[in-house]
Amino acid sequence: MQEFRRFVRGPVGKVLLAAIILPFVISGFYGYFVGGGSGDVVAEVEGNSITRRAVNQRVERVRDMLRQQSPNMNPAMLDSFVRPEMVLDGLVNEQLILSAAENAGMVFSEVQVAQDVRNIELFQQDGKFSNERFERELRARGMTPQGYIRGLRQDMVKEQFRSGFMATDFALPVELNEQRRLGEQVRDIRYAQLDLNALRQTFTVSDEEIQSYYTDNQDEFMRPEEFRIAYVELSTEDYADKVTVSDEDVAAEYEVRKAIMEDSAANTARHVSHILIEVGGERDLDAAKARAGEAADAIAGGMSFADAAAKYSDDPGSANDGGDLGVVSKGALPEEMEAAIAELQPDVVSAPVVSDAGVHLIKVTDVAEQREMPALEDLAGQIRNDLLQARAEALLADDVATLEELLYEHGDLQSPAEQVNSQVQTTDWVPLSALPAALASPQVQQALSTQEVRREGHNSELIEVNQGRYLAVRIADEKPAEALPLEEVSFAIRERIKGDMAADKVQTLFAEAEAKVAEGADLETIAGLFDTQVEEQEGLQRGGAEPSMEVVNGAFALPRPAEDATSSVALIRTGNGSLVAYQLTRVEDGNAQPLNPQQQAAALGELSNVEGQRNFRQVVALLREEGSVELFPGRLSPNADDSQ
Repeated sequence: MQEFRRFVRGPVGKVLLAAIILPFVISGFYGYFVGGGSGDVVAEVEGNSITRRAVNQRVERVRDMLRQQSPNMNPAMLDSFVRPEMVLDGLVNEQLILSAAENAGMVFSEVQVAQDVRNIELFQQDGKFSNERFERELRARGMTPQGYIRGLRQDMVKEQFRSGFMATDFALPVELNEQRRLGEQVRDIRYAQLDLNALRQTFTVSDEEIQSYYTDNQDEFMRPEEFRIAYVELSTEDYADKVTVSDEDVAAEYEVRKAIMEDSAANTARHVSHILIEVGGERDLDAAKARAGEAADAIAGGMSFADAAAKYSDDPGSANDGGDLGVVSKGALPEEMEAAIAELQPDVVSAPVVSDAGVHLIKVTDVAEQREMPALEDLAGQIRNDLLQARAEALLADDVATLEELLYEHGDLQSPAEQVNSQVQTTDWVPLSALPAALASPQVQQALSTQEVRREGHNSELIEVNQGRYLAVRIADEKPAEALPLEEVSFAIRERIKGDMAADKVQTLFAEAEAKVAEGADLETIAGLFDTQVEEQEGLQRGGAEPSMEVVNGAFALPRPAEDATSSVALIRTGNGSLVAYQLTRVEDGNAQPLNPQQQAAALGELSNVEGQRNFRQVVALLREEGSVELFPGRLSPNADDSQ
């Protein structure tokens, strides 16, 4: 059994499983058998597991979104920007929010969500909800209707929790006025700047000093180890021209799909109404069942189902519409409701049915006609593409299995590559930290760093870098780290020494300037010390970058000087090492122009939103601090040991 588990987790097992599962995908019903997924647990949050698969799916979703927005983005940059660790952190926060919302008793029933789903334009055809389109769109994304609705319900519960903090915050006019007074405030300054880069150019460095620095700091001027990487690549695209599909094949697959549709319960849709008695607050399950019994007795006594729904149902989306949920098919409602619906005859009211949403009374008002299979000519193109993809993946699976075995049997890549009709490719000299685009993958970099590949010269394992693409790598040649010639680094050394001299000079002048300021020296005296001129900058605004961000922030940190006076001289070091002496000469408050009522309302709304977001970030930080969170970041790598 252990060997089978190891096989399934390997590349061959994954491809073969995909080949086995694909007929279900082609036939259009695989989505119903896909659950929430499994994978190595990378985090435990309030008793809930987050798997590596969930993290990877979110990573790919974010990367796909960024690719659509920036098609020319470097893939390596995209991989480094959207990292699994970052995504895991977001998933942990989401789970903490969901747990907090559920602990607070917040609910959003799956029935309510199902009602909202009917209004989503993606699932509509000719302006009306289409079960067929709903199922098709979800299957294309590898999702089940029930899983999709469950996910939407959780999103809405989390949104309720967020809104409890973000939408309930408010701002007062006096707060807005104060924000405007400070936020729109402008200040004027006088300053004298000792520019480090300009000072650097006043120093000279001899060849002897450069040679001495080079000798004393040899480790800083080394060319890193470089390698030529040999690799073999297999991908589904390589097999596209090796497979064919005949018209007879398309017709046969069409008949298979048609038979499955005709035989499947998924082809039967029913028009359903219900009465929902929710559980929560002071009403427990027994009380909900009792109220459902009252509704059933009323119907038995002659009250129409529609009137009973208006009187008893807690589902706001359907109560005033006779309890109508519309035409639903398999997977659209909770399992307990589906089981009851499958047994009901039209116009018969069910016994009370318990689900996560509460207690239901259900009535099937009509059984919809079976859907007709689209004509062969309408589906031929899709079926042909599906079959071509399936056959290409089947060939890939064979070669993946062969290559995976041969990698262990041979001491090179040439023989394994020849037996799968592939070629060995070799990179130019590169450091492991800067692999070319074809190998720019964390899995490849990790494989090249292992003892077996890096030190012992073996082939790597077959690596699945992404769906349908596999790589095997080995070190073809290597160059050890070596000292860079002096002539290549002499300019950098010269500039470094000049920079050190300038920095020392600035530090000395900083100490002298501090002493003079302490003695009451004015700005002109400090400018003379710096051998520079006093300059003025008017209209500084918060967040500005001129003359430097540090000076602007410092100017707004100074207390307001007395009328017609200037502040004392302040000193500050900027990010580039320069030294600035400055003083505040004028302050003009914002909020000079009053806002009209519409502007006032909009500004108060924006201020409330900002405060709400700030407060909610603090709530999430508190949940993170006090919640039960255990992370296993070492398991994010697909090659991680299960024991971690």
